[in-house]
Amino acid sequence: MSRSITPRVSRRTASTLARLLSLIVFAVPPYLAGQGLPRALPPMPKADSTPRIDTPATKPVIAIIGDSAGVELTDLLVPRATLAESGVARVIVVAASTGKIPLKPSTLTIDADMTFAAFDAAYAHGADYVIVPAMLNPENPVVRAWLQAQAAHGATIVSICEGARVVAGAGLLDGRHATTHWSALNDLAKKYPRTTWVRNTRYVVDDHRISTTGVSASLPFSIFLIERIAGRPAADSAARRLGVDSWDSQHDTDAFRLTKWMYVKAATNYLAWWRHDVVAVRVSDGVDEVALALTMDAIPRTVRATALAWSDRGGSVVGRQGLRISVDRSRATLERSTRQFALPGSGVSPSGALDSALVRLGMWYGADARELIVMGMEYAPHVAR
Repeated sequence: MSRSITPRVSRRTASTLARLLSLIVFAVPPYLAGQGLPRALPPMPKADSTPRIDTPATKPVIAIIGDSAGVELTDLLVPRATLAESGVARVIVVAASTGKIPLKPSTLTIDADMTFAAFDAAYAHGADYVIVPAMLNPENPVVRAWLQAQAAHGATIVSICEGARVVAGAGLLDGRHATTHWSALNDLAKKYPRTTWVRNTRYVVDDHRISTTGVSASLPFSIFLIERIAGRPAADSAARRLGVDSWDSQHDTDAFRLTKWMYVKAATNYLAWWRHDVVAVRVSDGVDEVALALTMDAIPRTVRATALAWSDRGGSVVGRQGLRISVDRSRATLERSTRQFALPGSGVSPSGALDSALVRLGMWYGADARELIVMGMEYAPHVAR
């Protein structure tokens, strides 16, 4: 009897761990931050001293890639919202085909503004920047081919978090310095040895390639890109509105690692299904997309809850930064047992939504669940830990 059960348990255990890790670090193998990787680049210009591209009469075009298999929520929504609201560029979400783009680990979806083919027809000379979020299918050959074509046109290719898997897979980081989510550094160093993978810097600029660390780096990087395009006053204005104090490249990779105890707690949270919650976040037209992304991204990383969005009428809402976002429920279809989570009010900046989520979720699920959010989003919180 025991012989017949053992292989089945092993497979189940492996499957459980894989699902756990997808919640913690968004479909990323659990490689601890590696030794032998460069701890930092040779001195690199800080954001405020990087050569800037003055805003031309025709604004630069920034394409952000979506994919029907799913992309990381914050990686896409935060740069899109921040750059669009700043007004310094024309920001377009592009995908290989029409249809919904799932934003993971949430249940939110959006539609692309253009397909690759429509973008190519409208912008024959290509984009000025192409932003690549982490993707559930990082080996999509259509995405790779389009990225290669954009790079050949001279676009600056930007990877957010594990979007580096997509860019490296397209051969566009060969001979370059780059970074990525702390948990993927070892894996990518082995898989793409022609790239110099760098620790302890929030973003790396190497000519026409830019890469960032984990999920939360998307916000300071977006301010950096505003400064690069339009100068310091534009960046200061965006930072004040969003509540961002600093957007330089300083970062401590060594502060992030998953301990054995955290694996145990994550497994315990996941297997205790009777304690799982559905957490409902109310949204309406004008919702701040940055605050929404940071909140909806944090909730499922507790491994205690799934998050859904609801509005009075259901269907979809149009956010403050102009994006139409599909939601899961209407008020009438919301179950009474669903736990409610309100986005911060006007007294909290959009960037402060993540700190607010850490406080609330820590109260509900404990310090260990909060720590899983911090590690998964590679975030140095401002709240007491």
